[in-house]
Amino acid sequence: MDSTLPSPNPASSISPSTSLYDSILASMFAPPPTVLIATILAIFFVPIFIHFIVFRSRSSISLPTFLLVGPAASGKTSLMTSVKTGQPPAETRTSQAPLSLECSIPASIAGTSKYRSVNDPSLKAHKKFLLLDTPGHGKLRHIALTRISSPAIRGVIFVLDSSLTDVRAVAGYLYDVLLTLQNSATSSTTTQPKKLLVACNKSDAFTALPPSKIQKLLEDEITKIRVSRSKGILDVEDDGEGNDEKEWLGEGGEGPFTFQSMEEVGVEIEFKGGSVENGEWRDRLSPWIGECL
Repeated sequence: MDSTLPSPNPASSISPSTSLYDSILASMFAPPPTVLIATILAIFFVPIFIHFIVFRSRSSISLPTFLLVGPAASGKTSLMTSVKTGQPPAETRTSQAPLSLECSIPASIAGTSKYRSVNDPSLKAHKKFLLLDTPGHGKLRHIALTRISSPAIRGVIFVLDSSLTDVRAVAGYLYDVLLTLQNSATSSTTTQPKKLLVACNKSDAFTALPPSKIQKLLEDEITKIRVSRSKGILDVEDDGEGNDEKEWLGEGGEGPFTFQSMEEVGVEIEFKGGSVENGEWRDRLSPWIGECL
């Protein structure tokens, strides 16, 4: 009897787990053509899909916004179009719903660019922003007042007719805008002041008043409105229903009102005159918008 044992078969000594591992490695490093093509297409098209669907939509929403408010027929929509094109707009109609328009200014006049070198190539670009026009009808003014406190709002532009035929109505709306800005500034966690520009439109009309005269008339009328509304607050307090300090416009709410006094409550106000028909507003508003940006 031969005592020599037969040598084991190398193939039979491979375990099933080792064979499965080898097959997985083989499929990974030598995939079928269809899997290889699908992988390459996914690598190229998934980033493109994310860019156009996700990032593009987010960037449009986050554009800084300037709110256009003011009485009806003051020329808000025409002014918005003039800022966009730099030309007198075609005939417009009274707005019944908010309208927005994407505009831009040279990056060199933006407030964030004043510390950049004159050779910085980024200064050759343009800063984009939105102009949001709101209805001026008395029943629709709540749309503007509810949007003033939005974090996206960088500034408010109050548009009025320079003829100022109904100063009390204009002053009443401006009073509400100022009070909303004041409440927003005092409740904000930042020290950045709220910006308001009073755009005295239609300055080319024969009956138009200069911005300095308009400012004085509005200050006098707001003083009267503040006195009458403050008296109403005091009457409510005497009835034992409490006193809402936020209804006092300005610091203390006493004495003659001035727009300069609003700086004490975090609201900066500026007056400018111009005409849509002359295409002046693009040049008049661009420096102010640049400071807000």
